[in-house]
Amino acid sequence: MIDVHQSRRLAERRLWSGHVHQLFQTLEIDGHTSAPDITESLAVFCQHHTHMTEHSLSLLMARSFCIAGDEETAGRILRHNPAHRQYTDSWIEVLSAGYPFPELYPLFSSRALRPQSLVSAGALWVLDCDKISLTAADRHELILFQTMRVLTEKISNVWKKTEGRGTLGVKGLSKLTRLSRSRQTTHLLGHIRDVLALRAKKNGWCAVPSVLLLDL
Repeated sequence: MIDVHQSRRLAERRLWSGHVHQLFQTLEIDGHTSAPDITESLAVFCQHHTHMTEHSLSLLMARSFCIAGDEETAGRILRHNPAHRQYTDSWIEVLSAGYPFPELYPLFSSRALRPQSLVSAGALWVLDCDKISLTAADRHELILFQTMRVLTEKISNVWKKTEGRGTLGVKGLSKLTRLSRSRQTTHLLGHIRDVLALRAKKNGWCAVPSVLLLDL
């Protein structure tokens, strides 16, 4: 008897493998010694994440080559994608750092956490709260502050390589609280600063990331 489910899964994996291989050919990196292994590992991952976007796949590809010690190839992949091209250096800095990438991948893939550049502040990482889904219960003040603490602790890893030197831009914070009162937004912003200060102290960093509110 033919296992239809298994045959379909195999076909899906081959489809993703072919797609990744085609991208490697386009970038002329299909001859890289790590290319076959990276192709198959990405195909398996994509098989279990059916809504994979091109910008997410590019990050995964770049991360794989960073792990293999080839930042030059990772940079070529990132520059090929319009969403990452302008911020390749920021991405390489983070993708090459030694921290658990899976913790931040959901934020990276949803664009809730992304690099940006402002004339007034230079290069920074933006936490876009508009792209974070919370239930009504999650928005309760005590739970919201706890949620932001855990989230900020994870985000702090992007400054691991710079030992705390950098800036976090926070966008959509007032919408996250669902309150028009500026007092709670101010308290939540202060909470984020406090968490980053504690992480800097715990990690022995020489600096604490600055926090900038991007809401108008």
